Amino acid sequence: MPIRKLSNGKYRVDISLGIDPITGKRRRKTKIANSSKEAEEIYYSTRREYHNGDLPSTLKRSYSFKELAEKFLAIKKREVKLSTFRTIENIVNSKILPYFKNSTIKSITYNDIYQYRETLQKDNLKHTYINKVMAYVKGIFDLAIEENLLSEHPSKKLKKLKNKNDIEENIKFWTPEQFQKFITIFDDNKYKDFFKKTFYTFAYFTGVRMGEQLALEWEDFNKYTNEIKINKTLTLIKQANDFLVTSPKTPSSNRVITVNKKLSSLLEEWKDQQKKTLEEYGIQQTDKTRIFKFNHRTPNRTHLSEFIKQACEKYKLDIPPINIHALRHSHVSLLINSGEDIYIISQRLGHTSTNTTYDIYGHLFPNRQKELADRLDNLF
Repeated sequence: MPIRKLSNGKYRVDISLGIDPITGKRRRKTKIANSSKEAEEIYYSTRREYHNGDLPSTLKRSYSFKELAEKFLAIKKREVKLSTFRTIENIVNSKILPYFKNSTIKSITYNDIYQYRETLQKDNLKHTYINKVMAYVKGIFDLAIEENLLSEHPSKKLKKLKNKNDIEENIKFWTPEQFQKFITIFDDNKYKDFFKKTFYTFAYFTGVRMGEQLALEWEDFNKYTNEIKINKTLTLIKQANDFLVTSPKTPSSNRVITVNKKLSSLLEEWKDQQKKTLEEYGIQQTDKTRIFKFNHRTPNRTHLSEFIKQACEKYKLDIPPINIHALRHSHVSLLINSGEDIYIISQRLGHTSTNTTYDIYGHLFPNRQKELADRLDNLF
């Protein structure tokens, strides 16, 4: 026990009260007692106050929101992928801190947080984005609770904004007929580009995320089983102007998908052409060569997305222009209209659960009420 008798007959009590959650330094409290019994009472009562969240007044101070936000970011940096951390860091520094930077954690009320969300809505931000921002605000206050800096969460009763309309607005997709109009521009001398033809066809008929697609290597493709292993993603690090290969978005994103035979044959054709193209740059094609690579650089994501819109206008295709991610939505629509099971769709997309798939694409599923009524009719 950290109690020491002094030369004058009194007792010194040295009490350790854990680590300061913000500074990372050990907190200590020292008191002088007249007797051994008093020293023990001081020690145990002070420790009890600490464990109950009632710190001695000399140790209490008003932590600023900024301090907790910085601590929150430091923890996130250790817990998540670098690309994810950059997103969180940008939102905290650009959207959250400017509003709360002059506040202390204890001074912020439920109404303050509610009013903050109102300002985000006035900026006409989508509900899905606002909910993401508010999740990080909540995370900062969760940290305050964990560190015994607060006893109650000020935003506990604040419900998420409904985001169904946001999602539906964002879900743009092409039907097979519309995709066929687009992809034929690569076949009739209008725009000879076998790489783009392969890239967009693969995206439409697999639904993989762009980062996953760009990270694929030839060793991930089994031409005998027509299977593709998705086990990594290519992330652009803007600050370093470089790309980083990391694990996929979630553990469930590690998956194997089967492609149709025509797509498999298209990949084989591209492999032969890629070999010749890369040789012009002095690059040897190997099993570790990325499938979607046609020179010494990584394909430009923005160009690949913008090209779709440009082509629709240039060649007067009479189809709605979409971005590259909408090809993933198009694949889901294709599967749904083919009557595919939600569980299979969820697995193919690499979603954590079927709930995720329903949350995003539920409105695309046909109403089953008529089918149910027809089956009941058959029972009469």
